[in-house]
Amino acid sequence: MFKNTLKEKLADGKAVFGVMAGDPSPAVLEVLGYSGFDWVLLDNEHGSVTPHTMVECARACEVTGMVPIVRPIYNRIDIITPFMDMGAYGVQVPHINSADDAKDTVDAVKYPPLGKRGFFGGNRNNRYGMGMPAGEYLEHANRETLVCLMVEEVEGIKNAEAIAAVDGVDVVFIGAGDLSVSMGYPGQMTHPEVVKAVESAVEGVLRAGKIPGCSCPEDQVPRWLERGVRFFHSSTWRLLSQSSRDYLERMRGVAAELGA
Repeated sequence: MFKNTLKEKLADGKAVFGVMAGDPSPAVLEVLGYSGFDWVLLDNEHGSVTPHTMVECARACEVTGMVPIVRPIYNRIDIITPFMDMGAYGVQVPHINSADDAKDTVDAVKYPPLGKRGFFGGNRNNRYGMGMPAGEYLEHANRETLVCLMVEEVEGIKNAEAIAAVDGVDVVFIGAGDLSVSMGYPGQMTHPEVVKAVESAVEGVLRAGKIPGCSCPEDQVPRWLERGVRFFHSSTWRLLSQSSRDYLERMRGVAAELGA
């Protein structure tokens, strides 16, 4: 039966590190999992992850102990539910700007009485109906699924505390990239005004008793850890490009020294 170790680590106050993957390659996901990532953000918004590829993605994650979280393209129950039925352990939903938006996500992820998700005891996370009895599984799924909401616009920043306070919300993730665009500083994630806005949202989330996450350059992670942020992710494309450039720089340097 699926067990959300990501929620356990967060409940223990631990920082968790994930990686955003837009390409639904099981082999790549296995490598990421064996590398030690706590979770993966399977990207439907900006990537090619779909409900049709979700089962194989989830299977690759489970083999390595990495938790599969999906970023759906829209905050709609008809988009979110298929991912949940096909093996996602939770969601990270973009462009949340109000408590009503937050409640819509909770409704899509959680079964009654916590939400409005249609019950299907034969879904993948219940071993296609060969896992727990219906009532037991419903309670288990509501307990184990994770709801992460992305605050990415000025309106969402203002409402961050109210968004976090909604029952069923676990994490509020401040997306500094889109926020910088919303504030008129496109791509400037470390602009003082953008940083100030992120800080205010993080403080609101903490006041609501929930877990803040944020996007930031790697050298800024210590700053946000000190401020209580515990939920971070990089991306496969960033890691691949960085490691590739580092490798080529080193190897071409060695070749140049030897005149090759």
